[in-house]
Amino acid sequence: MKKKVFSVIFITACLLCCVIPFAGMIVAPSNEAIGNEQQTKLPSVKTENGSFNEEYLQQLGDYFSTHYALRPQIMSADAEIQSKVFGVSNVDTVTAGNDNWLFYSATLDNYLGRNLMSDRALFNTRHNLEITQNYLTENNVNFLFTVAPNKNTLYSENMPYYYGKKESSDSNLKNFTSSLKDSKLNYCDLLTKLKSYDETLYLEQDSHWNNKGALIAYNEILDKLGKTHETYENAAASRSKNFYGDLGKMLYPSTQQPEYNFDFDINQTYSYVTPTKSVEEAMIATQNDKATGNLFMYRDSFGNALLPYFANAYNSAYFTKAFPINLSLEVMSRKSDTVVFEIAERNLIWFAQNPPVLPAREFTVPKNSKAVDNKFTVDAKISEVNMQYVNVSGSVDKELCKDNSEIIVLVKDNNGGQRAFEVFTTSNDKTDYGYQAYIPTEYMNPDSVDVSIVIKNGSEYLKTATKTADIQQADI
Repeated sequence: MKKKVFSVIFITACLLCCVIPFAGMIVAPSNEAIGNEQQTKLPSVKTENGSFNEEYLQQLGDYFSTHYALRPQIMSADAEIQSKVFGVSNVDTVTAGNDNWLFYSATLDNYLGRNLMSDRALFNTRHNLEITQNYLTENNVNFLFTVAPNKNTLYSENMPYYYGKKESSDSNLKNFTSSLKDSKLNYCDLLTKLKSYDETLYLEQDSHWNNKGALIAYNEILDKLGKTHETYENAAASRSKNFYGDLGKMLYPSTQQPEYNFDFDINQTYSYVTPTKSVEEAMIATQNDKATGNLFMYRDSFGNALLPYFANAYNSAYFTKAFPINLSLEVMSRKSDTVVFEIAERNLIWFAQNPPVLPAREFTVPKNSKAVDNKFTVDAKISEVNMQYVNVSGSVDKELCKDNSEIIVLVKDNNGGQRAFEVFTTSNDKTDYGYQAYIPTEYMNPDSVDVSIVIKNGSEYLKTATKTADIQQADI
């Protein structure tokens, strides 16, 4: 009899656990977005044109999965059990580490030395940044590139034990830094600087540095630029347990505990020019009459903590997260004298995939170029980012290139002549042997363009035959 009663109680409890999240949606649906997710809307049985919505059941399932009652509490309870008892995470985007540390799962491949950028992709990144620097230098603008290291690059001891065996000791940042030995790229090595400190400079339940780590990065960047600035070496510092990390919000939506972060007593001398409510906003402009210099800075989420320091250091500063970077228009219109690119280590390949928007520089091709088979693709489209340019892009045959081959695009201009342009070398999901050039529309015919490719392998130049591409209009 006791066994039967226990079975009934157990079955009833299981049924209640299944029914409550669904039934509770009638009175208290969960409308809170967790982490970076986008909330779904309640689907309609009919489409806008009145026909039956064939995806209704699937959309209804998606809606339930993000709106069932007590969702944050249920997810947090499950996460607490799995991370504290079993040492694993119940969220794909978060890796549970040792001593309550959390890591962003998108950094795992890089940490384990697997699926890394190829030598060609590393070249593409460096080459595109060098082209950017050359363009800015020619326009009397200082340039600096820097990388914010992944959290597990600095604090690998807090990664879970089951990731102890790596496929290689390489990483994208290590390989990229090694590739700069013969480069003139103005690069600020934050990894070496941050490693020199014994104290922890990243947050335990966040993917970013703490405010002290950001301050160290700020000083290192401006030292590299040679700009006189306030170091805040003597600024009063305190630690407050009031910070809620981004990874903690994803894993423990209702039970997350705050952690310590540094607070520096800094006199804010800048003001916002844009209607800014948060440093996380995509575009922010500041003004400071007590400082000098005009800064343009591309920054990602690591730049949130950097922004107040840089805004205090420059008379005028513009911070953007827009990608690709509309460099020529933004920098020249704002008369910036300094450009800084800051990006997280996990996104280093972005500059190989989407180089900045700036006019391709003209190039002189030797007349003794060797003709090769016509192995390339080409597309032409008015740039959606800056309609002053035609974006000529495509890919070349890998067999024609070395890892460090440069590419030149030859186009027939609107006067019937031929112009040669130095181009960005690019990577995508299919190939690392892509190319891209932003060519001013003033040189181009409005409807189509004749294109041939020259591949520069050291002192050897290989030239393809010509292809014609129709110029597509921008999708705006």
